[in-house]
Amino acid sequence: MSHATLEANKALVLAHHDAVTNRLDAGAIRAQLASDFFDHAVGKRLSAEEVLAQAAAMHETFAELSAVAECLVAERDMVAGRFVWRGRHRSLWRGIQPTGRHVEFRGMTFWRIRDGKLSECWAEIDFDGLERQLRD
Repeated sequence: MSHATLEANKALVLAHHDAVTNRLDAGAIRAQLASDFFDHAVGKRLSAEEVLAQAAAMHETFAELSAVAECLVAERDMVAGRFVWRGRHRSLWRGIQPTGRHVEFRGMTFWRIRDGKLSECWAEIDFDGLERQLRD
């Protein structure tokens, strides 16, 4: 795989995190996902509309939500990333009433790119650490 393709794949993953978390850009999300996109964290195919609904729910729960890549690695058709998310807890999450607290949590995602689109995702997000921030 060419260096240009690997860089394009990394750019796609960064653009997707930007569209989902930083801007909630429905058009970009629809354009970035393959029609048979599979999210291994939930164990099923998700349509762009389902991904948008998940993203909107996170934005509803956490104001000023943002994500920043701390590291990206691309090889063959895969991009792995370590991300940090930040936001302010403003509505019910996992049974926890709004705290108004600013939170920061991290996770790692792996993406498979096929024909310039995101076709699969594996995510390990530290939601337990986030929950501890809200309960302490």
